[in-house]
Amino acid sequence: MRKVNEKQFFCGVLTLLIMTALALPSLALAQGPVAVVNLERAIFECAAGKKAQAELNRKADKLKAELKHLNDELQNMRKDLENTAALLKTEAKLAKERDFERKQRLLNDRKRDAEQEMNEATRDMLSPIQGKMIKIIDDMGTKGGYAVILDARMPLYFPKSADITGQVIAAYDKANP
Repeated sequence: MRKVNEKQFFCGVLTLLIMTALALPSLALAQGPVAVVNLERAIFECAAGKKAQAELNRKADKLKAELKHLNDELQNMRKDLENTAALLKTEAKLAKERDFERKQRLLNDRKRDAEQEMNEATRDMLSPIQGKMIKIIDDMGTKGGYAVILDARMPLYFPKSADITGQVIAAYDKANP
């Protein structure tokens, strides 16, 4: 009976040693300071991000105006159809209804296309900024001796002093005038 207890004891000690060995890299990471960056804020508040956002807003306004124009045309067609439906022959009424449905499909298709255009434009404009921002953060992490830099949206808690977003924005703007 004593041998079984010794085996259990050694298995427990071995398990404890393995768990400690696995935890050591985590402890090593905690040796340096930890910082957080709100990457989204950094991207949108740097000079290039503000410029991209202004351009995206102009594009969105243009698309909204186009969609409003198409929607207004559709509403006018609907009113015309409602006002003249009783006066039209069946074939003419059906033709107007088909035109209305076609125009409605066209509007729906254009809405989807506009949304896709905006998603692509956003990605195309912000991806290069994000790539450069990541390099800036990497350089700051290396030069600042940080053990880890986290995105501020993920941690449940961090002190304000750990937030280096302002420094990242300043470094980005300095590196990318």
